[in-house]
Amino acid sequence: MIDAAWLNPGIAFIVGILLSFKLRKISARVQSRRGPLTWLPACWHDINKSKVLQPLYDILKLFSKQTIIPHTATPLFIAGPYLALACAIAATLFVPVGGASIDYPFSLVILFYLLLFEILFIIVGGISSASPFAAIGGVRETELLLANEIPFILGTFALAITYGTLSIKDMMGFNLLVNPFAALAVLLAILVKLHMKPFDIPEADSEIVGGLTTEYSGKLLGVLETTKMIMVFVLCALFADLFLWVPSSGIYAWAVFLTGLIATCLVLGIINSLFARFRIDQATRWLFKIPLLVSVLAIGWAVLWRYVL
Repeated sequence: MIDAAWLNPGIAFIVGILLSFKLRKISARVQSRRGPLTWLPACWHDINKSKVLQPLYDILKLFSKQTIIPHTATPLFIAGPYLALACAIAATLFVPVGGASIDYPFSLVILFYLLLFEILFIIVGGISSASPFAAIGGVRETELLLANEIPFILGTFALAITYGTLSIKDMMGFNLLVNPFAALAVLLAILVKLHMKPFDIPEADSEIVGGLTTEYSGKLLGVLETTKMIMVFVLCALFADLFLWVPSSGIYAWAVFLTGLIATCLVLGIINSLFARFRIDQATRWLFKIPLLVSVLAIGWAVLWRYVL
């Protein structure tokens, strides 16, 4: 019988579509923008259809378009998106989905590397186009990466200290109460990794068109959008597993997992809708102050929780 963990990539893609739609819907509601109704009576189906699958329609449209390769681009321009997608798919195997994942004693470390290489491949692919917009986006992405990885790693390692393991499965629980500092540090890091406001600096449309993805089109851009959709699922699922999980099994495990997933998506969507974009200097300075301080507090609290309390 097939291991349920091997179904995670397909689940990640399907649920990622729904989460991407939810983020759009949250943004519209917070900003009081009224769009087409989500569900319509049967007699109105010829007028409009459900917009729940709009993120999927956008990707399918990109795959039907012509892919234009800049004459200045290197082979890495083509390889980058596919390698990033491979890392995102592999990451779904190590993040428990309804409790199912490939469980290694050091799965947290493997996940760190996969998330790191996913963005590195996008950076390498983007700057390989020789576009000045991609170069600026690559510099911004690298600066954010350097400022954000430390709080992200420290926030998750705080739970590793608490539970004495590097297995994601073994540290799952309602750790929002056990270590709220770690939860806050990881949540802020997820905002940066998903390029949500106020950290959407590497792809600021009003400044650098699209940053690293400026020269991508057609199928290659479709691959990048698919990667982004899967990453929304992976990071929301990681937060739900580490901080909002209540031990359960069967149908209850899925109910708990989906509830945590939706709650995480809701918080990210609200923050994304309420805040304006940082400048790159403001973002890096802020990341080296607030999230770093919170993550250090998370480590200290974890040590206190395990060895003193």
